[in-house]
Amino acid sequence: MNKIKLGILQFPHKITLSEKVYTEYFKFLNSDSSYNSITINSELFDFEIEKILNSYDGLNVTVPFKEKIMKYIDVIEDASVLKAINTIYNKIGYNTDWIGFINSLKESNYNLNGKILIFGAGGVARAIVYGLYKLGIDKVTVINRTYERALNLKVEFQKIINIIPHPLEKLNNELKDTSIFINASSLGMFNEKLPIEPSYLKNIKLVYDVVYYNTPLQELAKELNINLITGEKMWYYQAIENLKIWNIYDESKFKKAFQNFKK
Repeated sequence: MNKIKLGILQFPHKITLSEKVYTEYFKFLNSDSSYNSITINSELFDFEIEKILNSYDGLNVTVPFKEKIMKYIDVIEDASVLKAINTIYNKIGYNTDWIGFINSLKESNYNLNGKILIFGAGGVARAIVYGLYKLGIDKVTVINRTYERALNLKVEFQKIINIIPHPLEKLNNELKDTSIFINASSLGMFNEKLPIEPSYLKNIKLVYDVVYYNTPLQELAKELNINLITGEKMWYYQAIENLKIWNIYDESKFKKAFQNFKK
């Protein structure tokens, strides 16, 4: 495999799951390829991004740069619809989050019958809405801490899927007849609890939490014996798409690297 230089563009700095697993993966490949953390102060982004794009073969992009990066690269159709980039190769932008979401559902073999409620209205929520549309879903409920963002999401996707927005105070009431609850927000990453009353979860068949750390929501789902998919699964499948885009995917070695990381 040719040596390539990869990185993750972020602010503020943190050690990401991508950095840990990809570094392990390159060891299994016996490759000199590298994957680095690239932290840019948001105020300096426009001054530094061209130099970074010219210095790396491929990048991952996290908030707050998923939208801002788009004017500096060419963008494929799915990413253009989602208005967010999470993967770059040769200055072409992709969004693999939605593929990671649908493939994690397919692997777990859960059906999507019943009401689907999404908590969150940011970039990950857009990817999930788009993924559900690709799976044939025609209606979802969205609740967000800022109601206006849920309304904007409805307008943004009105041509392909019916989004029913509600303000935060309606969360527990809407949960009563929900079958699938998806946390598409970052709540829980630092042990925050969603404002959920456990008694309203009795009809939930599946909780999907995009946070790949253990969260209070995930613990609650386990306590109530609700089927659970975590953000680790979504990350794993979107990472596979990243590696395919970068032309460095080896299925058995990536599985081995991921499993080795989890030990």
